[in-house]
Amino acid sequence: MKIAFWSNVRKNGGVSTNMVCMAAVSAIAGMGRSVLLENHYNVNNLNGMLLSQDKIDMLHETGQYYNKYGIEYILKRLYTGAPGEQLIRRASIPLLYSSIYYLPQSYIVNREVFDYEFELAHKDLFRCLENISDMVFIDTESKGNASSVQILEEADIVVVNIDQEQAAWDDFFEHFEGLASKSIFLVGQYEKENPFDLEQIRKEYRIPKERIGAVPYNIDLRMAAAEGRIIPFLNRNYLRSSRAENSEFMSQLKQAAVMLKENIVRTGKQDVASRYRADERRRHGQTSSVLEKRSGV
Repeated sequence: MKIAFWSNVRKNGGVSTNMVCMAAVSAIAGMGRSVLLENHYNVNNLNGMLLSQDKIDMLHETGQYYNKYGIEYILKRLYTGAPGEQLIRRASIPLLYSSIYYLPQSYIVNREVFDYEFELAHKDLFRCLENISDMVFIDTESKGNASSVQILEEADIVVVNIDQEQAAWDDFFEHFEGLASKSIFLVGQYEKENPFDLEQIRKEYRIPKERIGAVPYNIDLRMAAAEGRIIPFLNRNYLRSSRAENSEFMSQLKQAAVMLKENIVRTGKQDVASRYRADERRRHGQTSSVLEKRSGV
């Protein structure tokens, strides 16, 4: 199951943060194993949200992940016929008790070379990723480079991230309506007080209720993301939050994860949904104290 996170605007959509949040909450809920990757490099890339600075420094020092086992290296090896699943397993960084894996980038990124090699080997890459995980979450660059276009075309679900600026919604339905049939929507940095709220957005663009959710702005989440501890933050607040703002945030995020699950079912790919229901049945026998022991990366 390939799930692309994307936005038609370059600011305020919260694409990377929303993707990590959805993947983490889905994993904590027992929805299945996921792998995270991105097709672009910027100051807010995934490793800064997922890994503490000491772990990033360690990877820089060894150079192992960033130079030998990064995604660019894997693409080169796949094109030459190397066994991809073994490469990916060695390169991926396990998180949240191995329910999430992060496939990092190489330390040196060349956009033109990446797009060319991605075009040659991306089908093998996705086949291998889907063989070793239930969901492949892809943080996709907003501008229409070659790899982004390919990812959006081949994704089973596109999660479109847009804030509450009406101009951004108008732009999507004017220029990207072709994606709408396989898209679900996340309203990032959501504020209930904004008159352009979920109900208004649904009515304005005729979006079914089961295909749109919200991720409220949360200062604690922003701080956690900046410090590489976003997964511990979500895990710690999943069952019980000490602050009302975090409780509301987690409630909305859980609803968005359920929306994603239901749309996975609608695609006809039932394996993840069946596993989710089985895990939920098993979890009824667990106590909350056992679940609360989950913490950290």
